[in-house]
Amino acid sequence: MKLQNGKHLSFPFRVGNDGRMATVRTLDEHVRDELVQLILTNNAERPFLVDFGGGVRRLVFEGADDVTGAVAKATITQAINDWLGHRVVLETIQVKTEGSTISIDISYRLAGSADSRALRFQHAGT
Repeated sequence: MKLQNGKHLSFPFRVGNDGRMATVRTLDEHVRDELVQLILTNNAERPFLVDFGGGVRRLVFEGADDVTGAVAKATITQAINDWLGHRVVLETIQVKTEGSTISIDISYRLAGSADSRALRFQHAGT
């Protein structure tokens, strides 16, 4: 699906091969970048958007157990619904903890689309 309203900067921000700011080519790519940015941002990390963020990066400092998994699932679900609910339909979020590893699998689709997409975040603790 092509972008409809102009160009959007890529995430993470970078300079393209032509020396200009890199942009995304499709709406799918743009929405995926938005999801990654939202999920990896901690709450209160952005000065004027203190409620923005899914807080997955803080899991590096948490134990990989069922409580951490449940909190992660609730936090991510709330963040996606609050900030990107107009762009994506959240299908499933699965949080698995196994030993010191936590895996987060997110299944979503673009609003108005029937095609599912998937993201995976995984961290192996020590």
